[in-house]
Amino acid sequence: MKNISKDNIRLEDILDTAPIAVAWSSVTSGRIEHINKAFSALFGYVLQDLPDLNTWFSDAFSDASYYQQVVEPWIQNNQARQQDSVSMDGISARMLRNDGTIRKINLCVSTLGEKRLWYFNDITEHWIAERRLRARSKMLEMVAKSSALKDILNVIVTQIQQESPLSLCSVLLFDPVEQCLRLGAAPDFPDFYNQAIDGVKIGLNVGSCGTAAYLNKRVIVEDIATHPYWQDYTQLAAEAGLAACWSDPIVSSKGDLLGTFAIYKRLPSSPTQKEIELIDFASNLASIAIESYRAQEALQKRAYYDHLTGLANRGYFFQHCDALLKQSRVEGFPLAIIMMDVDHFKVVNDKYGHKIGDFVLQKLAQVSVSVLKHTDVIARIGGEEFAILLPFTDNNSALKSAEQLREVIASSVVLSSNHEQVRFTVSLGVAFRQNGECTVDEILNKADKALYQAKAAGRNCVFSMGLMT
Repeated sequence: MKNISKDNIRLEDILDTAPIAVAWSSVTSGRIEHINKAFSALFGYVLQDLPDLNTWFSDAFSDASYYQQVVEPWIQNNQARQQDSVSMDGISARMLRNDGTIRKINLCVSTLGEKRLWYFNDITEHWIAERRLRARSKMLEMVAKSSALKDILNVIVTQIQQESPLSLCSVLLFDPVEQCLRLGAAPDFPDFYNQAIDGVKIGLNVGSCGTAAYLNKRVIVEDIATHPYWQDYTQLAAEAGLAACWSDPIVSSKGDLLGTFAIYKRLPSSPTQKEIELIDFASNLASIAIESYRAQEALQKRAYYDHLTGLANRGYFFQHCDALLKQSRVEGFPLAIIMMDVDHFKVVNDKYGHKIGDFVLQKLAQVSVSVLKHTDVIARIGGEEFAILLPFTDNNSALKSAEQLREVIASSVVLSSNHEQVRFTVSLGVAFRQNGECTVDEILNKADKALYQAKAAGRNCVFSMGLMT
């Protein structure tokens, strides 16, 4: 017995020096008899925490039946093929530490008499690196395919929550005009919380995200209930079951603020070093996604919109007009076109300079958009020439819209470089389709002839070519 005891001690000492986690259990009883130091470091348990395999494995796998349905059949199949005490081929599985975090493990087993030795090789870092690479590739593919930004950001959020399963994550997008944060992606937050956060102004003491965006630096709040940054939002957070939050500003390659990435916890807690690395990865990935998406958006805008006024350009207008004209013929709804030209625009350029002329065109675009319905489309189709498409609009309504435009524009003012008031007017021609067939060119020609009549009548007025049948 003394020799056996010495042998056991020698084996324990050897296992304690092994670089990978090892445990042995009784084949007959399933009782865990020894774990080495690497095992305790990997899973966070001491031997007294682990009475038997069934108890431990029910906690170690997120699916309590995984041991019976996967591990035991794997052992039996290997034993049927290998009658000798030879190490089996390993299987990979996700296992939980005692703190609830996930580790990716390559599991091997060997049987020596009445002892079953379990070897746990931690491959988490490699697994995470692969998953992050796949997430990044998927995100870039979605950007290349012009997927919705929300869908792209959801891929990032999902990846981070899989790596940190006890966390909830969100992406908020910075609106530089309103100086607020808009909802980007927060798929697992309750709707009432997302609605309350969407549009919140950035500033000090505006939660973790509003403050991080305002200070342009990471904000770590370990206990929402007691932190001054959350004093106006503690009730909201409590109703959503949120107790801690650390938020990173998302910045572009040029250093501009794009938004925030936040990790929330259900219990008060501080981020570990790995969680700091995780939020770094997430905010960098989100930066690439948002910046790439906005670059594509800018390219698309340049392709379809006028760079000076921000209105639709000639190509987009004709394309949209053709599509709506075909739809109106099929569905039978009225459609009108307004052609609009700035009166004596050359005089404005000659007297005040082209820069002031540009201001006039920009002001005209601004006030026109404020008057027109959201379904109307206004485009700059020439130097000082504009076209307006009014779907679901009959002749009388189109004339009223044209007259309203004329009045609002006539009352508009821009200032010259000498602070002199520069006023300007427009002439407008209206044509519309009520019934029958007509092409884009035909209805535009009608509107153009009406515009010519308005100019011939003295400008700053509206003319219509009458019914299109």
